[in-house]
Amino acid sequence: MAFYVLAHPEEHTSAALVEPTPGQPNLIAEFGDSQIAVQVANHPDGLKMAAAFAWNLARAATEFATRCQELSRTQGTDAYGKHAEFTG
Repeated sequence: MAFYVLAHPEEHTSAALVEPTPGQPNLIAEFGDSQIAVQVANHPDGLKMAAAFAWNLARAATEFATRCQELSRTQGTDAYGKHAEFTG
């Protein structure tokens, strides 16, 4: 069974690495009151598979950020008509 999650990053969205139990890292993405957690599968290769996924996600996120920044610069303003600023 597949499902899709659509999120529109706005203020107060974040992503973080948390490790409430040593040796069990979690990748957390928060969107308002919603949260997506990526955890390591309970599988002999779970850590390797999670690392491969995270590296792939990091590459895609970097490409996404670069493209959004490029498009924002060509627009010159944000959705509220203000000049776009980037701090990260």
